[in-house]
Amino acid sequence: MSSVAYTLHSAFPVPVRTEPKLSPNHRESKNRPSQAETEARRGSATVLVAAETCSGKELTIMNQEFERRVQERTGQLREANTGLAKQNEELARESRMKSDLLARMSHEFRTPLNAIVGFADLLAEQGEGSLGDAYADYVRHVSDGAQHLLALVNDILDLSRIEAGRMDLRCGDFSAADAIVEVLSVIEPLAKSKNIKLHNDVPGTLITYADRTRFKQILFNLLSNAVKFTPVDGSVQVNAEQDCEGVRFCVIDTGIGIPPEQQEAIFEEFVQVTSPANGVKEGTGLGLAITKGIVELQGGRIWVESALGEGSRFFFTFPAGD
Repeated sequence: MSSVAYTLHSAFPVPVRTEPKLSPNHRESKNRPSQAETEARRGSATVLVAAETCSGKELTIMNQEFERRVQERTGQLREANTGLAKQNEELARESRMKSDLLARMSHEFRTPLNAIVGFADLLAEQGEGSLGDAYADYVRHVSDGAQHLLALVNDILDLSRIEAGRMDLRCGDFSAADAIVEVLSVIEPLAKSKNIKLHNDVPGTLITYADRTRFKQILFNLLSNAVKFTPVDGSVQVNAEQDCEGVRFCVIDTGIGIPPEQQEAIFEEFVQVTSPANGVKEGTGLGLAITKGIVELQGGRIWVESALGEGSRFFFTFPAGD
């Protein structure tokens, strides 16, 4: 019980409640938790430790399972990559064998074809006497057929060299305008037969760095296609300008145009865009594939912009000369 004391400062005594003084031992016993509380706390700690231990085991199992799956998947990917590498090696070997076979066959075909063309030309000259109109036509057909086959063999030979990476290139600086003039002189008879105007707008001061012979082959392929697919009274133009890529050349025609969905396919082997119904004599489908290969071998690129009925523009680039 608490004691009551009386103060002497007022007229009437007022009782004041005072707490009894506790000994240190009694104060500690009051703050100390009871045995029941201690047991409860111990039980909670045991449950928490058990839960943490259980979670740790589950995490360990999950990590081990994850590592197992990663190792398993890594092994599968390694096996797949090994299989793909073997397939690529086999495909590369078969491609080289195909290119070598085409090159050898082409060489074997060229010799007799050259002989056929030569003898047909001799007969066409009628140096040993008149053949008559009928036999003269036969000789002309023989010569035309042999020259067509010879051109095909040469295309196949070029294509096989490009695929095998064996095309010899002798690059150097030269005037692009002069080389284009030489190509246009060869194209001119075909253009005149269709009354097609040829324009060379390449500056004479423009110097490019490339294999001059292969450069002329590229221009010949593009210009001959342009004349072939341009109707009568059309026009074909060649221009060039220097840009960040080097020198960009462009062959422009007023021909029948190329559908958008076929503008990438035309650079593939044996692909022909138009049908015989267009009245155009079809080629082998190798010219643009060879052109693309020659351009890329010399560090350039080639592409086309075209629309049906609006003509085509073929672009290709080469490094600029000094």
